This record gives sequence, structure tokens and C-alpha cells, in this order.
Amino acid sequence: MSTSMDQAQSKEFRQERRALSLSITMGMALAVVGISIGIVGGSQIVLFDGFYTFLGIGLTWMAMRVSHLVEEGPTIRYPYGREALVPLIIGIEGVALLATCTYASFNAVLSIIRGGTAPPDGWSFSYAVISLAIPSFIWWRLRRVARRSELVRAEATQWLAGAGLGLAILVAFIAASLMTGTSWAFAAKYVDPSLVIGACFLFVIPPAGMVRTTFIELIEGVPDPQLQETAKLALDHVAFQFGLTDRHMRMTKIGRKFYVEIDFVVDPSWTVAQSDQVRQVLFRMLKSIPHDLWLTLEFTADRALVD
Repeated sequence: MSTSMDQAQSKEFRQERRALSLSITMGMALAVVGISIGIVGGSQIVLFDGFYTFLGIGLTWMAMRVSHLVEEGPTIRYPYGREALVPLIIGIEGVALLATCTYASFNAVLSIIRGGTAPPDGWSFSYAVISLAIPSFIWWRLRRVARRSELVRAEATQWLAGAGLGLAILVAFIAASLMTGTSWAFAAKYVDPSLVIGACFLFVIPPAGMVRTTFIELIEGVPDPQLQETAKLALDHVAFQFGLTDRHMRMTKIGRKFYVEIDFVVDPSWTVAQSDQVRQVLFRMLKSIPHDLWLTLEFTADRALVD
């Protein structure tokens, strides 16, 4: 059974790295195109999108490295593995993206104060279409693996946000083009920097969530409600089946690891065989959880040891 679980986990790690490799390859192509068109066309929003994507490439490479380290499992120096690297790298990614948005917003405000920028040209329109199509396609490709990998989920979130930005850029560029030659022509100069500010507000939400999740995991806070509910239902079932009315449970999640610790206060006549039965039932009920389960059960007849 252990071998089959190891093989399943190894397959998941391979799928994770393939997804991250796809993200890096497509991200590099999109970043080069965005930065080039942004410089040639003088578009701040295109340049911002290109640099944002380029930053994400470096962070994705770090995520791949973390995936390799985590797959190695426990070692002599790290007897519990290195799962904490997963939320840590997601947190670093979130902070870096927040900093990028802050810097880009500041520059956009300065551009508005200085009178705006030139209206979008044909190259900018081409990039708007590309920045909608490619991120949408990559998000669609990553979403299946993202259900089982937090690293890929973070990548998929970025690509989905990128697709949203691409749609906003395209719509805004069309609006700016329609303004040209009308009484609203002066407003077209402010479309580009205004888009940067709007995009930054849009992009702040996913990295802020990433940082929040990292903080909760690293200080060993409770996991999401769905995981809590699954563990509590399993505990209630076991408690009813074995008559264990006095029990106390703690749980947390770090990366792929889901830690569950349960203390049972039992009668002095309680046997080791009964303890093993409880363990078997709990493992069977919790094995469907898509995480590496670390279940610790304590049985004691002394109530004072539980408090």
C-alpha cells in the first residue's frame, strides 16, 4: 500500500512540474512580446503586463525547485520533510507581485499628472488579443492539476488574472480608438495609465490572498473549513462507534501535509487492540483527503493529561 501511495505521489509531482514548465515556457514568450511591444509602442500597460509576467517566470522556477525538494521527502536533517517551503514560496510570490503593482500604480499616477500617454497603436492592439488568448489557454490547461497542487493553483490564479487584464486592455484600447477624432480625444491619452491603475487593483486581490494563506499556514493556523469539516465528521463517526465521548482534536495544514492530532480519554481497561481499531477506521475515512495525512492519536485514562 505504501508503494502504491508513493507511486501516486510521484505521479502528482511529475504532473506538477510539467504544469510549471508549461507556465514558464509560455510566460517567457508572453513576457518578451509584452516588453518589446511596450517599449516600441510606448504603452505603459503593455510594458507592465510584460514585466509582471517576467517576474512570475522567476517565481515559477523557484516553485519548481521547491517541488523537487518536497518530493525528496523526510531526510536526516529534515525528519518531517520540507513542506513548509510550499506556503513560503507562495508567500514570497504574493509579496513580489504586490510590490510590482504598487510600483506600477505610482508610475501610472505620475503619467496622468504629466498629461497622459499616446493612444494605443496597432502593436498594442495585437498584444491585447495575445494577452487574452494565451493566459486563458494556459489557465484552462493548468486547472486540472491545480486541484491537487497549491503551487500550480497559484500559477493558475495568476494566469486567470492575466486573462482578465487582457480582456480589460482590449476593451479599453477599443474604447480609446473610438474616442480618437471625437470631442473625447483628450481622454484617450489617459486610457493607458488608467488601465495600469485598474489592473493593479485587480491584481492585488490574488497575491493578497496568497500572502494571507501563507501567514495562516506558517503560524500553524486551522485549515480551510472544508478540511475541518471532513476531519470532524470522521472523528464524530469514530467517537460514536467506539463510545469515545471525551475527545479533543487539533489540526493544521502546511503545504501538502494535513496534521490531525486527537486525544481520547478512555477507561483504564482500554486495550492497544482497540486503539489500533480506532486508527484503522480513521485512516480509512480520511484517506480520500487530497493531502499527505499525518494522523496522531493519543489515548489516556488521565483527564488531566489532555488539558
